[in-house]
Amino acid sequence: ASDRGITTAIVWLTRPNDEEEGLAYGTEHGYICIWKKNNNGDGFTEIYCDRLVGGVNGSEISAMAYDTNSGQLAVVHRAEAIHRFVIDVGMIPRLIKSVAIAKHWPQAVAFGQVGVRGPELWSFGREDGVIYILSDEGKILKSKTTGMIIGHAVLNTRDDAIILDDVSEGVALMKLAGTERVKTFEVPHRERRSRNVAFQDGTSTIIVGSDHGNVYAFDRRTGDIIDTIHIGVKDWVQSISVRFSLYSRSA
Repeated sequence: ASDRGITTAIVWLTRPNDEEEGLAYGTEHGYICIWKKNNNGDGFTEIYCDRLVGGVNGSEISAMAYDTNSGQLAVVHRAEAIHRFVIDVGMIPRLIKSVAIAKHWPQAVAFGQVGVRGPELWSFGREDGVIYILSDEGKILKSKTTGMIIGHAVLNTRDDAIILDDVSEGVALMKLAGTERVKTFEVPHRERRSRNVAFQDGTSTIIVGSDHGNVYAFDRRTGDIIDTIHIGVKDWVQSISVRFSLYSRSA
C-alpha cells in the first residue's frame, strides 16, 4: 500500500538447517512487513504487514537486525522505540519486548553476546552518539558514549570488532569492550549523510557507501582502499548488502 512509505531497512530471515526463507522490511511510516519465499522457489508472497507504534518524534523505522540462531528480529524507530520479536515457524513476528529510552534516537541496531534467554541487543543513537546494550528483558546493561554522530553500525562478536559510520570523519573501527578507535577509514564525502557499513570475508574487509555514488572496500589491516564500485550515478548510496546487492536512495 502506498501509505506505507518508502522502504528504509531490509533483513533476510533464515535459520540453520531450515529451508524456509523470508524477507522483512521496514518503512518510513513505521510498517514492518514480511515476505515468505514461495515453496516452488518462484518469487515471494507477503504474509504479514502491520504498523508499529513509534516514538514521540516520529515513526520511521531506521534499522533492523536479525539473529539467525535465535530467530529474533530487532526493530528500532527514528525516535526512542526499540522492539524485539521472535519469528515463529510461520514467519510471523511475535513481540518479546518493547522499550523506550528518552532522548535516544536509534540509527542502527545489532545483536551481541548470547545471554541465558537470548542475545544482547545494541542500539546506536545518531545525534547523541550513545550506544545502549540491552538484555533480553529490555533492561539497560551498559551505555557507551562515543562522541560521534553515528550513521550506521555493525558488530562481529566472534572477532571482537565493531565498525561505526562516523558521518564527520569516516568509518571507526573499535573493540566491543571499549569506545576507543583502533583505526579510522576515511571516506570521501561532501555532506554529513548516513552511510551503511558492512564486514566482508569475516572482518578482513570493510564495505561502506558514500554520498556521491561510490561504494568503497577497505582492507581492515592496512586501511587502504582495495576496490571502488561505481554504481553509475552520482547519488547517495545509503544502504548496502554484502550478501545480495546494493541500492542507492536519493535524499
